[in-house]
Amino acid sequence: MIEKLISNFTLLTTFLFFGNLLRSKYMKNKFSTVWNHAISGLFLGLFGILLMYFTFPITENATSDFRQIPILVSVYLGGVLSGGITVILIAAYRLFFIHGVSFASIIAAMNAVVTLGIALWLMPRKRLRFKNWFLVQMLALVATDLVYLVILPEDKLQPIVIFSLLSTAAGLFTYFLLRNLKKSDDLLHMMEEAAHRDFLTGLHNKRAFKAFFDQQVESSQNTSLPFSILAVDIDHFKLVNDTYGHAAGDAVLIQLADVLRDSFRPGDHIARNGGEEFIIIVDNCGQERIRRTAERLRTNVERFAFILPTGEQLKLTVSVGAATYPDIIPENLFHKADDALYTAKKSGRNLVCLAS
Repeated sequence: MIEKLISNFTLLTTFLFFGNLLRSKYMKNKFSTVWNHAISGLFLGLFGILLMYFTFPITENATSDFRQIPILVSVYLGGVLSGGITVILIAAYRLFFIHGVSFASIIAAMNAVVTLGIALWLMPRKRLRFKNWFLVQMLALVATDLVYLVILPEDKLQPIVIFSLLSTAAGLFTYFLLRNLKKSDDLLHMMEEAAHRDFLTGLHNKRAFKAFFDQQVESSQNTSLPFSILAVDIDHFKLVNDTYGHAAGDAVLIQLADVLRDSFRPGDHIARNGGEEFIIIVDNCGQERIRRTAERLRTNVERFAFILPTGEQLKLTVSVGAATYPDIIPENLFHKADDALYTAKKSGRNLVCLAS
């Protein structure tokens, strides 16, 4: 029995680890939420079927498995859709492919449905809480113990006790494994986010912006919708640093980032290009619309009162250069927007200039 138990725990560890890796790296950003939940339910259902082949003896005449674990994990990951698919696969396989339809197989299939109902009732999706997990596990265990009471002919106490202990151990093992995987995912996400953010303003950095730009070009080429690039530079920013100090300059950059966020839609991408220069991708925005958008930004900055660390208020302006696809090919957009910015500065600053 020990050998088969080790095989089951190895299966649990391997599947959850590599399943989490596959889900976070390849599925999360490539499929919609519904498809993610459906695929998770499918794989966990197949995993439940696999566990039914790796049974372990609890007495000389009785065997068991950990098929309830995939149901709990499925509900945690994807709620009713994921959990429902998992239970349908497990219940159907138990009914029709393991010794055929019988009283025992019907009771076992019903037990899978009961486990699903308990999990949906008590387990909040995507929120891994020990007390909820443990309560669901205990109630599902009681349901399974009742099944043993019904189908085992005699000597019922020993297999029920053994199964209860093993099932509790497997459930707790799964909980702590899921918790550690979630912590690892959260830390990785924080590191990835930090690697793509400007440390001062919290905006995207140049590396992240390049990735967004490549995605935007591909999307616009597929949909034939325009987009524009804005290059924004603070006028006379060096004078701010020289007069008030670098702490004041940092305060200005942080507050300008807030103005930029307030001036654009959530789907537009804003990045700090270095120093006092910022770049923005404005989605689905042609030449006429980008002129109005850039003017609104220029006016918002002109009207904004920047608060320095000393409490003083400072009025500043920005110059803006704009370039639009498909009027300009993607390879030249940054260069043309930068040229337009230079023209705006050369023409007196606090201006918007469009590339042609």
